[in-house]
Amino acid sequence: MTFDKTKAMRNAEKYLSQGKLKSAISEYEQVVKFDSKDFGTINMLGDLYSKNSDPKSAIKCYKAVADHYGKQGFAQKAIAVYNKISRLEPNSIEIWQKLAELYKQKGSPNDARIHFQKVADHYERAGKKIEALSMWKEIALLDPTDTAAYVSLADSYFAEKQMDEAMEAYIEVGNRFAAKAAHDEAIGAFEKALSISKSEPRALSGYVGSQSALGRAKESAERLAEILAEFPHSREIRFLLIDCLIEAKEIAEAEKAVVKLVELEPANYPKFLELAHIYIDTDDTNSASRILSMSSEHMLVGGQADEFNALVTALLEKDPEHLEALRLRARYCSWQRDEEALCRSLAKLAQVARERESVDDERYALLQLTMLAPQKVQYADRLRDINKEHGFDAGEGESLFDQRFLKNGTAANHPLEYSAPGEAPLVSFDYTAESDTGFAFTSPVNEVAEVEGVEHLPTGDLRPDDEQRLQKEIDSIRFYIDSGYAELAEKAANELKGEFGERPAIAALFNELKSADAIEPVETVSESKAVAIGPNTFDLSEFRDELGLEDSTPPDDSDYETHFNTATAYQEMGLIEEAIKEFQEAASLVRPNDGTRRFFSCANLLGHCFMQQGMPNLALKWYERCLETSELSKEEKQAVWYELGVAFEADGDHERAGKYFEQVYAENVNFRDVSERMKTIAVNH
Repeated sequence: MTFDKTKAMRNAEKYLSQGKLKSAISEYEQVVKFDSKDFGTINMLGDLYSKNSDPKSAIKCYKAVADHYGKQGFAQKAIAVYNKISRLEPNSIEIWQKLAELYKQKGSPNDARIHFQKVADHYERAGKKIEALSMWKEIALLDPTDTAAYVSLADSYFAEKQMDEAMEAYIEVGNRFAAKAAHDEAIGAFEKALSISKSEPRALSGYVGSQSALGRAKESAERLAEILAEFPHSREIRFLLIDCLIEAKEIAEAEKAVVKLVELEPANYPKFLELAHIYIDTDDTNSASRILSMSSEHMLVGGQADEFNALVTALLEKDPEHLEALRLRARYCSWQRDEEALCRSLAKLAQVARERESVDDERYALLQLTMLAPQKVQYADRLRDINKEHGFDAGEGESLFDQRFLKNGTAANHPLEYSAPGEAPLVSFDYTAESDTGFAFTSPVNEVAEVEGVEHLPTGDLRPDDEQRLQKEIDSIRFYIDSGYAELAEKAANELKGEFGERPAIAALFNELKSADAIEPVETVSESKAVAIGPNTFDLSEFRDELGLEDSTPPDDSDYETHFNTATAYQEMGLIEEAIKEFQEAASLVRPNDGTRRFFSCANLLGHCFMQQGMPNLALKWYERCLETSELSKEEKQAVWYELGVAFEADGDHERAGKYFEQVYAENVNFRDVSERMKTIAVNH
């Protein structure tokens, strides 16, 4: 039979008008049983139970109603119902605490304080000191200006050996004093927090802030340096130290600290930019150029090419003939694929280098110009004069770029080109701090050599541009032969033979390959202590002596370096399957939590390789493994989320792609093209 709620409600009202309380209760019980969400009736039923001397049933009804109002955010209604319960159960600790929290939610601190204090007093009488302290903490939080109450709370936690709570309380006390500009008192509170945990970032940050407000940045820096010696891998402490050194105008020391920071985690390179601005503002152009050289590749690869160009422009405005700044401008033009601007920057570099008698700079600028602008014979004429005057071999295939690029543990498909993962080849530059020149350009194309004992086979005519490309490829393969990459050289030579057929120069390459095993391998990354940042590197170790940094003993990771560097070489050549194999071998030799970024680098590059192969499902596995790396920075996480979004989008999973893009967007709306990608997904799906 269907229950008639309206009839039951009428019957209950009739019984109430007749004074038949029990009959009315019975009808309302049926209504509540039928409709458990009718909280108005439940509240009325509680009132009837109370009148009928059934407090237990009344309290049950009232609690259901009060909890409902509380969850809905109706604090005042919930308070009214809990007050009914309090009259029936006047010593209920649970109800006092509920009322205290609701009064706090409503914005009635005095009423909240009364009820929290009732609970605290009850716990103290019962000997429950820790529970009482938690209530006193709530009371202290009600009034941000009552610092004295929080001091007492912090001291009480400390006395009870509740060290975590005591440290939190002392930090809050310090922040309250600092907000009132009572910095000496704030420092005292932060000192107490640091006595519990000397590396606590929030306590250190508060301590440093108050010390700085009192003009004691140098004193803070000394304290931080001592703590950092105990916790050398703390990113937060090192950041605070750098900021203190900058504020104390100890810029040279700040630069040392930044170099160490970037050595530990390359993603922290933006700290270099702060120093670059300082050096430019103080007209220290040499230091500014040094900083920009160390961070240039990070900025270009990280999508900050415009900011990099702005800094280089500011540097050249200070000193239009600064050699290092001119090299950096050329690097920027190369990255932008702006051949016209690149020629202008190289011409300017060659001119200034000639005036400064910097032969290496002039010669390497001219080498590039003879390839980029062969119609301008003045460059070739000047290059011949330099070679003749200084005894350079005009046809030599080795260049400073080749030496240093290989020294950093990588090899390129073409000695004239560098390409980041997923990017088209560029004319390349490489920075090093080994000499005053410091900047290396690519070498010119070698003439095809006559090799004794090689039969001169028919060649057929080639167009001039094909002839030039063949010679470039031959030089590239010789580069691998000379560097000990016989396997790579043989593979490239076979491909060249397939494209150009039987030719004397190609036959000469195969002849040279026969003796390739006798070539002594060049120095690897582990031997030169270069810091690998990615496919393009800068050598931070070369700055250590100049900046007075101590050397540390590197781990024995030659097997890892061999696989990683070989993989990088394969990737640069476009031999992606071979690169994947070597990257996987390298990844198997390291762990995500070994304190380095080696596993992260392998996993990230494997993701790129599989994306290049059109296998986003496999790329996803490696991008996800990137996130296993311990202590990833915010920027690194954003980069991995972005790559996951790209991979999911390529795999057809637009919903999950959108979620990862949203994660990036939530933290950094300017990250690469994440805004556009989100719009595209929203429009199309």
